[in-house]
Amino acid sequence: MNDNYSPQPYPAPLPYRQRPTGVTLLAILNIAIGALLLLAAAALFLSMSLAGDAAFLEALADSGVPEWFMTQLSVILGTMATVSLIMGVLALAVAYGFLNGKGWSWYLAVIYGFLSIGLSVISTLLSGGLLDFLTLGFVIIIPVLIMVYLFQPNVKAWFMV
Repeated sequence: MNDNYSPQPYPAPLPYRQRPTGVTLLAILNIAIGALLLLAAAALFLSMSLAGDAAFLEALADSGVPEWFMTQLSVILGTMATVSLIMGVLALAVAYGFLNGKGWSWYLAVIYGFLSIGLSVISTLLSGGLLDFLTLGFVIIIPVLIMVYLFQPNVKAWFMV
């Protein structure tokens, strides 16, 4: 036997990383939101077929819907469907990254949070109802709290390996 033989050194295994419980909950929440947004996008794309139906347009006119809205119905529904589709895909991508500790998902979640806040503000300004303005704070607080959680050192460490 050769005494000069030494075994090949193997790389040390990576240390076990514990995913924060809040990250797991956010991933589950993103899966649910993503699925709902994709369903909403599908429904909105399907509803675009109604935009040209004479009976549907007549029912809208009888209910007091403004003329400008009826003439732009396809564009409005298509825009809403496209935004829902993009946000749904983003939510599912964030969920995948959260579960697997991908660094890009942290950045994507922060961007997604800013988009959610911005879209909430825009939709409130467009609807202009008093109740919408009163509830805007509640609608915005959840994405803000999520973003504050994502900036916690132990949470950020899960993503930044």
